[in-house]
Amino acid sequence: MDITLNIRNKGTEAFVNNTLMFFRNELKLNNSKWKLDVYTKRRLSKTDDCRGMVTKVGPQDLVMILDSGLDLERFVVTMAHEMVHVKQFARGQLKDIKGRTQVRYWMGKKVNKTYFNQPWELEAFSKERILANKIFQILDI
Repeated sequence: MDITLNIRNKGTEAFVNNTLMFFRNELKLNNSKWKLDVYTKRRLSKTDDCRGMVTKVGPQDLVMILDSGLDLERFVVTMAHEMVHVKQFARGQLKDIKGRTQVRYWMGKKVNKTYFNQPWELEAFSKERILANKIFQILDI
């Protein structure tokens, strides 16, 4: 999987790059043909009511947006959460079908559930802390 970063702050860019490369390896996405573009946006959680998001923008193209104003712990956890979604798209577990309205499919079945009951969110929430803790151990924090 190719990951392209679009982050102005070079220190943040290096940290995000190393963290996402680690998560890519942990989630076994190294050989994936998918491409991921990563952006940061200030106050994303205030304007869009989320800390991060992943959107499919092409047949094998994803965009990740992360709130650059988060503290270090929340920032790492958010990257981990969003990388689980990247894995879900790359492996075909999660699919978006766009028509007049967006329909999401999980493992081939149409899903219409509230946010915290969506199976892709359940998986992302269950894995985010495990992945983030591996980074925290490396950083010794």
